[in-house]
Amino acid sequence: DAKAKVLVDQIAALSKQEYPNIAVFTAVAVVPARYALERGDWAGAAKLPVVSTGRAQADSLVRFTRGLGMARSGDLAGAKGEIQAMQDLRTALEKSNQSYWADRTEEQMLAVSGWIAYAEGTRDQARKLMRAAADNEDASVKHVAMENRLYPMRELLGELLLQIGQGAAAEREFEASLKENPNRYRGLYGAARAAEAAGDRPKAAGYFEKLVALASKADTVRPETARAKAFLGQR
Repeated sequence: DAKAKVLVDQIAALSKQEYPNIAVFTAVAVVPARYALERGDWAGAAKLPVVSTGRAQADSLVRFTRGLGMARSGDLAGAKGEIQAMQDLRTALEKSNQSYWADRTEEQMLAVSGWIAYAEGTRDQARKLMRAAADNEDASVKHVAMENRLYPMRELLGELLLQIGQGAAAEREFEASLKENPNRYRGLYGAARAAEAAGDRPKAAGYFEKLVALASKADTVRPETARAKAFLGQR
């Protein structure tokens, strides 16, 4: 995380400029977004600065990060505002005949809406919205500008199901996500927690072992790694 923060600061110090293609715009946008999301720093995600790039695809990634952070840290009004901002970006993408990116923004809106619904206590609606986001993303083809999903929607569905208390269902979603996005730190942690919640301690241990191995050269110890080590030490 320490080295990642150095990169985040370097990106923030870059002057706004015209990059050669959309891949660079999205890359610059997702560095600080990933730093917050991958660490589960929802308050930090909610405070991600809004700096218009002039590219709706990149701007939507920032709005999604902010909206998810707000929804998961209690600022539901703010999250709804981010959905409206994404709707405006989606409309702009449709008008410029960029249906691929418009669909990605739609998935982001569905996901944030799902977490808002969860926070508001409408769990069935939350599952419906989040599953729609996951199914739509899985049916799409990855774009060269975003070969790695900012935050796999199926993994996010797993997190929602885990929050609701459906460990076995969450485990299935995490495992499906890991097939498409192998060795993701949050994916492995989610799968381990889901297996633990479902009562499958041997499988949970297997995922926790992979998580610890993945983080073996990390320059900081995340709470998730500490929890994994504690679980493994209890066997």
